[in-house]
Amino acid sequence: MAADETPDEETAYATRVEDAFIAERGTPFLLSPKDWMLIQGWRAAGVPVDTVVRAVREAFERRRARGAAGKINSLSYCQGAVEERWEMERRGLAGSGEGSRDLPAEETARRLARLREALASSANAAPEGVDPERFQKALAKASEKLASLDPAGGFETLEEKLHAAESSLARALLPAIDEPSRAAVEEAVSSALGDVSAAREEVVARMRRALTRRELRRRLGLPPLTLFDA
Repeated sequence: MAADETPDEETAYATRVEDAFIAERGTPFLLSPKDWMLIQGWRAAGVPVDTVVRAVREAFERRRARGAAGKINSLSYCQGAVEERWEMERRGLAGSGEGSRDLPAEETARRLARLREALASSANAAPEGVDPERFQKALAKASEKLASLDPAGGFETLEEKLHAAESSLARALLPAIDEPSRAAVEEAVSSALGDVSAAREEVVARMRRALTRRELRRRLGLPPLTLFDA
């Protein structure tokens, strides 16, 4: 960790990489010491976190395109993709994380607008088992948060704020769904978690939150709040 960096910043970097890997893998995953060393190495080398996240997604996209079966059991599966993307970015041969942070404000504004449009579309079609009024109110509040974001605020800063907005939205949506639906969400999350008796409490809590967000998005037809996919 650099002298001007805080433990919280280091944790935020690792958490975003971990969340991206879990989301693409589709089931919870406990990072091994080797995986943590990889993350620390990327951070120490100055690889932007959005570059790592992009590479993780690209690695899994290529795997899905090949129709490969089975689960990936180590972040090292993405190591080559991260190194390849970072090298191409430094050579100017691919859009970079740094470049993403330097997107014109107009383009960033368009992406934020598309996210708000997707939320509005979802709000008009509350699924069964959801209180329509609370559902619409939660999505409207999330949309307001997106509207308040400064398109010139920097890509990584915006991604962090979008992540926070999605977390707040998930917390607001849980009480908006009926008991059977809530129980189904909790059952799906617990099933995906599996045996985590050997994991640290804070790691389990982080995985549970990430999986809950994913399950709510799936069940309620919501978009992921990120500029990557907008």
